[in-house]
Amino acid sequence: MLRITEIKHPSHRHRLTLFTSIQTSFQCDGCKEQGLESCYKCNKRNCNFHLHEDCALASGYGPITHQFFNNCSFTFHGEYQADNRNCVACGKNVRGFMYESSSNEALVLHPRCLKLPHSKTTSDHRVKVTLRKQVGVSFTGSKCQICNRRKLSEKIKGWAYVSDCGKHRYHVACVKDMIFNNLNNVQVLEPTEGSNTSILSLQVQQSVFNGKNFRKYGGKIIKLIVEVIISAIFGDAFSTILTLVDVIQPN
Repeated sequence: MLRITEIKHPSHRHRLTLFTSIQTSFQCDGCKEQGLESCYKCNKRNCNFHLHEDCALASGYGPITHQFFNNCSFTFHGEYQADNRNCVACGKNVRGFMYESSSNEALVLHPRCLKLPHSKTTSDHRVKVTLRKQVGVSFTGSKCQICNRRKLSEKIKGWAYVSDCGKHRYHVACVKDMIFNNLNNVQVLEPTEGSNTSILSLQVQQSVFNGKNFRKYGGKIIKLIVEVIISAIFGDAFSTILTLVDVIQPN
């Protein structure tokens, strides 16, 4: 698929160029969420402006449907609306670009949360997780294994990934926090010669999957869920590297 290498975006006065390997994390000036790897970046000196690739191009697409909401569609808004609403997926405040539903409830989603995959299976097909609108009461225990709660707050249930066996469940918000907390603590190294993925990508995985997290939160299941959410948040470039870093799993 041919990628657009340069654009002029209404949110910024300068032209933006596509960079496919960013060696540090950045905050998207569109959705205000963190990013890594590919983005559209201003070339002007001292102009630190970034847009996620899909945030930059979203205005060119029409309304999007979602499997959790059969009777409405979501429309992209490329401007901030100061009404203090929270994303129905992760529960976090929406501070920039968003998708808003056509329903009477006017639900909002972060652009990256809208793209969370419905399900994911490990390469050996032994582990599968499925995205659900909430950590349902029909499951044994029925609480997120990270925050030990069923809902994120009184008002927001929060989406969660649940294993097929029903024993493992994790709020998208809790896993996002785990990823970002580790990302902020990663020491950036220079990329190796000839590498087409950033060393920072691998460092993030090693930091998230330390021995304590890996064993405490369900081994291969938490690895799979982190893989899914990182791919949605940071882009498809992570899908490749995550299938190659089994070495980070403790014995």
